[in-house]
Amino acid sequence: MNKKELDFILQEGEGLNIEFKESGKNLDHEIVAFANTNGGRIFLGVTDSGEVKGIAVSNRLKSQIQDLARNCDPVLDVRLEVCKNILIIHVPESEQKPHKCSSGFYFRSGANSQKMSQTEIVDFVFDQGRKAFDSLI
Repeated sequence: MNKKELDFILQEGEGLNIEFKESGKNLDHEIVAFANTNGGRIFLGVTDSGEVKGIAVSNRLKSQIQDLARNCDPVLDVRLEVCKNILIIHVPESEQKPHKCSSGFYFRSGANSQKMSQTEIVDFVFDQGRKAFDSLI
């Protein structure tokens, strides 16, 4: 990612496919939400208002993020990119939806990640065509 593209994203702000996070807190929610929706990018080291605070990018941090993705069910494959002092997590849209993390199932609604209720999970599975009505008992 070049500086011009980064500046444009920071100016546009968060949305359905972009999330800014100052730290790695609740990253698994965001990763699962993007995978369950259209995919997206998480910018670590950026405030909600688009201000670059930066983050210490280390191999340990990268490993922790990869571990979070691997602990999702089913497992997710994310790609990491460093741009200046920002770590960008690329989360592709999954073909194996729905995914869950340790605290449940999430989806992306606008610029927010929302936890799914039981009814929403059932509807989501049917909407994805993973379970046909005729196959139910």
